[in-house]
This record gives sequence, C-alpha cells and structure tokens, in this order.
Amino acid sequence: MSERPPSSPLEKEYVATKQRGFKAAVNRCNRDLASRGGESHLFGYLFAWNWLTTHVHENYRQEVAGLSRNPEHHYLIPLLLKTATPGQFVRRYLEHWLQQEDPDPRIEEVRQWLVHHDGDPAKTTQGILTAWRELGYFKEPFQSAVRRSQKEQKNIFREILGSQDQERLTLIDALPAPLDPPLPFAKLGLIPAMACTQGCRHCMFVWRPPLKEHPDPSPLMTWVNTLTENVLFTGGDLTGELAGFEKAVRTMDRITTFAILLNGAFADTIGHTQEIFAALQQAIQSRPAHFAPATVALQISFDEFHQEITANRKGVLKEKIPVSHIANIVQCAPLYPQVRVSLLHKQNLLNFSNDLFRKGVFARLARELGQRGLQIQVLSTAPSQRQKAHPTDPSHQGAVLRDAIFVLTSHPDSPIHLMSSTIDAYGRAAFLDPSEYVAEKIWLEEILSRGGGAQEPFDTDLMVRHDGLVTLFSAIHIALGNVLNETPEVVLARHRKDPLLRALEKFDARLLDLYGEVKEDLQERVAKATGPHHLFHQLTERAEVRLHMTRRLLETEHADSQPPS
Repeated sequence: MSERPPSSPLEKEYVATKQRGFKAAVNRCNRDLASRGGESHLFGYLFAWNWLTTHVHENYRQEVAGLSRNPEHHYLIPLLLKTATPGQFVRRYLEHWLQQEDPDPRIEEVRQWLVHHDGDPAKTTQGILTAWRELGYFKEPFQSAVRRSQKEQKNIFREILGSQDQERLTLIDALPAPLDPPLPFAKLGLIPAMACTQGCRHCMFVWRPPLKEHPDPSPLMTWVNTLTENVLFTGGDLTGELAGFEKAVRTMDRITTFAILLNGAFADTIGHTQEIFAALQQAIQSRPAHFAPATVALQISFDEFHQEITANRKGVLKEKIPVSHIANIVQCAPLYPQVRVSLLHKQNLLNFSNDLFRKGVFARLARELGQRGLQIQVLSTAPSQRQKAHPTDPSHQGAVLRDAIFVLTSHPDSPIHLMSSTIDAYGRAAFLDPSEYVAEKIWLEEILSRGGGAQEPFDTDLMVRHDGLVTLFSAIHIALGNVLNETPEVVLARHRKDPLLRALEKFDARLLDLYGEVKEDLQERVAKATGPHHLFHQLTERAEVRLHMTRRLLETEHADSQPPS
C-alpha cells in the first residue's frame, strides 16, 4: 500500500460511493451466477477482488472491502486486500478452506476441485481460473478496451459519406418526391465542435471526429432557422463555442428555445458563472422586438459520472467536474430569469426511490449549497412512464424518478429542472458494470416481441455539423449529405424519402433480419443491447449494412406496390 495522502474532504464521499458500487456490483454478479446454475461462491469472490482492484485505489480498499458485517466473510478481507493476482487469490482461498474443519460445504467443494485435478494445487488453481475466465467477467483491461473501441469508432466515422453511403443516397435520390408538404422539425441540432476533455466513463464517444476549420456558420444558422423553432447546440462541452451560440441567439429570429449542453467546467467561480449567465441573458434581451420571444435552456451534465470522485496514482482525490461548480450555477440561476437551467442526470439504482435526493451527487450538491447558507426544496417529482429493471436485480421492476423540479428556498419562484435519462452502452459505457446504470431491457423486449412500434420513436430529427454534414439525432453515423456541397433541398428530400429512416423511426424488426443477411453477430448484438435505441443504432453503424438495408427495403416496397398477378 502506498503512503496515504493527507485526509481529503472528498474521502468520506469517495468511500461511501465505492461501497455502494461494490455492494451493487457483487450482488448483481451473485444473482447472475445463480441464474447460470449455482456457480461456486469462489467466482463471486473473484469478481469482488477484480472489482476492488479495478475501481478502488489501494489506499481505500480496506474501508470499501470491510463493508460486510457478516463474520463468515471476515477471512475474505485479507484475501481481497493482500493478494496481487487472481491466481494468488485462488491459492490462498484453497489453503484457507483446507485448514478448516467440517462441516462446511465450501470445504467439500475445495476437496472436489482437488480430486478433479489429481490433487495438484497448481493444476486446481489453473482449472478454476480457466472456468472463471469462461464466465466473461473482466475479460479485458479497461484501457485496452477503450483503445479497441476508439479504433472501431474511427472506422465507423471514416465510412460516413464514403462510396457505400454515396451509393445509398443515389438510390434515395431516384425515388419520387412525397406528395405531402414537409412538416417543421420538432427540433434541430447544431454541432459547432466535437470535443470534451473529461473522458467520463459513461461517454458514448471514445473518439470524436475533429471538425476542420469551418467557414462562417451563418448560412447554416439561416437554413436551420427556417426549419424549426427549437435548436440544441451540442457535440461535447461547448464552453469554447459560447460566442457562436450567443450570435445564434441574437440572429435566428424564428427560434423560441436555444438550448446548449455544457458540463459545468466553466463555473469554477461565482464571478465566471455570472459572466456566462449575463452574456446569455444579454443576447436574449438584444433580440429585436419583431423576433419571436425566446429563452435560453442551459443544460448542465450532473450525475455520478460527470461528478465522479477519482484517485490518482498516489491516492489523491479529486472530482471530474466539482460539485461546487454546479452549486455556482444553481446559485446564480435565479438572478437571470431568461436563462432556464436543467441538470441532466443519468439514471442509476438511486432513481428507484427518494434516495436520489438523499444520497449520491444530489446530496453532495445540497451539502455544498448548505455550507453557503442556501437550502434546496424539491417541489415535485415525476416517474418514468415505463417499468424498468433494477440494475442489481432484474426481477425487481418499477418506475424510476425521471424528472424533478426544485428551487432554492430563498428564490421559490425560480425553478430548476432535474431530468434523468438512461444510459445506452455506446463507447466507454459499453465497459460499465451493469449495476451502475438503468437500462431499457424491458422496453426492448416489448418492442421486439411485437415487431416494432414505440411511443418514443427513434429520433430522426436532424443534426447539422458546422462543416455541413447532416446526420440524425439518434444516429450521427447516418448522413444525408453535406449542405455546403449540395443544396439543402436535396438533403431535406432525402430525409423525407429515406426508407431506412422510416423503418428506424418505428423500430421496425425487419431491420434485424436484414442485418443478419450481412453480419453474423446479430444474436450477440441483441443480447448486449441495453435498449431499443442502442440496438438499432448498432445495427446501422456500418456503411455496408446501411446500403444493404436500403436496397432490401426498396425491393420490399416495390414488391408491395405491384398489383397481384
């Protein structure tokens, strides 16, 4: 164990958070092992050892590992803390139980393992480790998995508007134009940059395609201004793009809601926070009187990932985005009524009860504000419309707390919105333990069982990058063209005619069959999918699949339109 750094105010919260995570992950693993037919307790203990060594700095493992008060588990603490490898853990486990007296089922289990491996402790250890690896837990070190995922994402983005995508768009262009006039979009996205310095463990991006030096985005803003009343600026943390956002607020006359997604890093002091709020409110107030009345929606990422407490190699603790930054935002928000604040939160096991407000990151926010003499009052909460499975016990299902409105008691007329959503296993999130987040497995099963259809469709509203690329909200790998190289009318016509988009919107189960005609890993994709958006996003990631799906959908539509012979 390294020399422990001086005590940090974050230490208590770090240990408490890791204890919750440790307990949740081990409970999930034990239920998973039981569902496989009652695998050995040792595999659960190996999972616990791997989790601790992966997620907890050695300086704090004793507090985290000592969570269990069961005397029967006390012998495990030195095994968890003082073994350097899985093999060493297994050997010491075997030695411990061979020294114990009957009766205990674990003694008999150890003896049977030895008999199965000719009484050789070394062969027994290797046999147990082989069986453990076959279970699939901790198959790959996190950094290695991230590098592999980064390579995969680069390949996916390289294919966008390549030869196969161009062939797909040619097929769409050949289709007749729809007779109905186009409807306005509920919203559109503008992506001035794709970058973030945080690398949060749940982020869908392992690699973001860099945007080349882009021309004046005014023509893009003018175009988007004609298509919708609601615009979201996104792409990462856009603190460096606030000047362009303020320009949009001042010049886009039809837009009524300007939303921007930030991670809160800008709010390091009250002074800096007030400067940002004042500039945004000034941009709203500078709009000419004949412009549509508008507000700014400041959307701030706030959850157990963005505010995660991490330890460096020496065990020094720090927050990714400090909770004090979010407190600065909440404290300043009531002073600028034309800037609405929403805290965007990723759902976890705390969402299944009011523990959401008593533990975790929200409780940290309340404590930080309390130290400033400010108090939070939660005015209302709203549950999710769908039942969701508890991340540690899928048999426990219920509605989670999805939305909440809270105020500072000193400003009861200035509500702040907390809006929570699920995590899908894109990018880094693919390597999270399933106990860390709420997935949409139940909803996915319902959609697949009925062949498609959903109250919340796959989002095919447009995202427009400042380099002209036009993609979809729920699938930025599906491109409809580039409005700096082609006319906007052509791109919009593709959006209306594209049969793949229509199939995606309703989660059409035919797409699974079409994917299976090209790729051999369909069942693996379905098994790993965390929800319908995640599954259908995965099915369309590669250009060859998008082209094949479009061809086959057009063939089906042509066959259906032919009169019977």
